[in-house]
Amino acid sequence: MARRLSHGAEKIAAIINSLPLTLSLRRSIRLALRRPWVHLAGGKTLWAVFKNSFDAAARDIETHPRGKLFRRLIEFGPHHPDDPKALVSDGQTVLSDPECGSAVDFVFSYMVNRFKGELAELLALEPCIRLVEQLKNERRCPARAGLYWGETIQECRLTRKGGKARWGSFAKGADGVVAEETSGAVSVSGIAEIKSMAVSRRKLLNQIDRHTKRLKGGIRLSGAEFGPDKVSVSPGVVRVIVMPSTWKLSRGFRLERGDHGGRKMVSQEPSRPPVETRVEQVQADLWKVTLGWSKEALEQAAYEMTFRYMAEVGRHVFAGGPMPQGWEEFTPEEAGSNAIKMMLYYMPLRYLSPRQERLAVKLYNVYGFGYPLGVDSREMLWPEDVFGTE
Repeated sequence: MARRLSHGAEKIAAIINSLPLTLSLRRSIRLALRRPWVHLAGGKTLWAVFKNSFDAAARDIETHPRGKLFRRLIEFGPHHPDDPKALVSDGQTVLSDPECGSAVDFVFSYMVNRFKGELAELLALEPCIRLVEQLKNERRCPARAGLYWGETIQECRLTRKGGKARWGSFAKGADGVVAEETSGAVSVSGIAEIKSMAVSRRKLLNQIDRHTKRLKGGIRLSGAEFGPDKVSVSPGVVRVIVMPSTWKLSRGFRLERGDHGGRKMVSQEPSRPPVETRVEQVQADLWKVTLGWSKEALEQAAYEMTFRYMAEVGRHVFAGGPMPQGWEEFTPEEAGSNAIKMMLYYMPLRYLSPRQERLAVKLYNVYGFGYPLGVDSREMLWPEDVFGTE
């Protein structure tokens, strides 16, 4: 019997295109929502928390200096493959070839990684909550301490002006903070840093050290601000580093009959991760969490989120205005999806650097044929490569 999902879980599954990962996200988020001492941004339901993560990534993309460049890519695209090299643009419409290269870099270096990071943070909730409960039982953390997560944490920036260092405005802080508020002051007893890819332990610990130093400038927790004289860090503060597993997705697939008598490709997806999430103490004050889900599994879902965002941008671009010639019968959603396919097809055929061309091909292949088949390919795939010839 098929497992019934709530409306919120169904919407998450439709975005990330993975039922097993949806179930893991649901379990992790629901555990956090059942613990009153866990502070999340976004709301009190599964869908509200997930949507807040998706929207947070989307906001960062839109406000990024290259966010406008990405919108132009969807609306106007690159030059036609047969057009001569275009080194400059008007900055408003069709992208020049250098701008195409920048857009490709933006998708890979920022967009996909931004969504992947959100997924890792949501999955890390469950093992971090379990660890904090264990530390409370062992009296390593105060019994009344709360776990603050993601956007609920802000730390002061340390800036330099006139050769002097000074504290500036508040900005994103650590990924997780364990803290207890008493009498208008706050004591920090734990700091967590989460990555969605393999990173050296030294780099992660350096990041935690920087967060610890920034606490000297004050902190905001769920909107409550504590000045420098109201923040203390417990001796032997607990440090937690979180990374995904390293197992690979299967590259296998099967062909099934699709709509209108055609065929569709169905990738082989694990019903659950082949390994369990592991929590290990590696030093007296350091714990390492290895998620059951792997970097590739998170990246596959992040691509799905990226394409969903692209479609949303396309829908807004074409809503309320005349459709391009030949697309008059399309809805805004159909026009947006069609525009993405066309732009991704054109991009690798423009004058890009070898690296950017390779990334553009990868993006086109993943969008058209799925992550497992597209991630390793170095040349543009065609339907006959997958379905064969009749």
